[in-house]
Amino acid sequence: MRRFQYALLATVAAIGFASVASAADLPTKGPYYKAPMAAPAFSWTGFYLGGDVGYGWGRSSGTGTDSAGLGLTPYDYDTNGVIGGGFLGYNYQINQFVVGVEADWQAADLKGNSGSFTNPGATYTFSTNVNNYGSLRGRLGYAVDRWLVFATGGWAWGYASTSYAFTGSPPFSTNSGNRSGWTGGGGVEYAITNNWLARLEYRYTDLGSRAYVDVPNNSADNGNRITVNDVRLGVAYKF
Repeated sequence: MRRFQYALLATVAAIGFASVASAADLPTKGPYYKAPMAAPAFSWTGFYLGGDVGYGWGRSSGTGTDSAGLGLTPYDYDTNGVIGGGFLGYNYQINQFVVGVEADWQAADLKGNSGSFTNPGATYTFSTNVNNYGSLRGRLGYAVDRWLVFATGGWAWGYASTSYAFTGSPPFSTNSGNRSGWTGGGGVEYAITNNWLARLEYRYTDLGSRAYVDVPNNSADNGNRITVNDVRLGVAYKF
């Protein structure tokens, strides 16, 4: 009987040691512990809406004539001033590449004049004012997480006027109206948060040339051409 008791105690002790050893092999945070998941990479896909401010500089050039096309008066001078407006668009990301479409509109105060120059028989001053311009463009970019480098280009339009005057007198004629051309440029964007984006962008815009004839004032222009360079800082909200 005593031998049986000793054998029983030895068996219980062996089972206890085995249980302790097995428990030591278990995960310290329990059988359902999972390692934390890494945060997903930022995606540029989505709609966005924003605003920008900047500075523009460019050229106004052409050839003034009388209404019969005679008395050629070439001119070419600088325009510059501030701009500000808004933009909206959509991006779609494919691996590291981002494609999209964007539209923008800028209120502008770009002004310049030719100064005084003499043509046979008179002294003239020509002046240009760009009131606004906008565009509809495609975009192609390369993303590195929250950074995006992009190029853009497409159709541009705007409203501008060029006035013709004898120096020291009010304009005797004005070539004003809507214009159409093209624009291209590029820049860099950074996603401050998952929703707020900041950008720095450069654009070149050619608003084309606009000819006119003013018979009552015996004035005409073979084609006033306006081009604009600008740099913009913008902030956008991504939906």
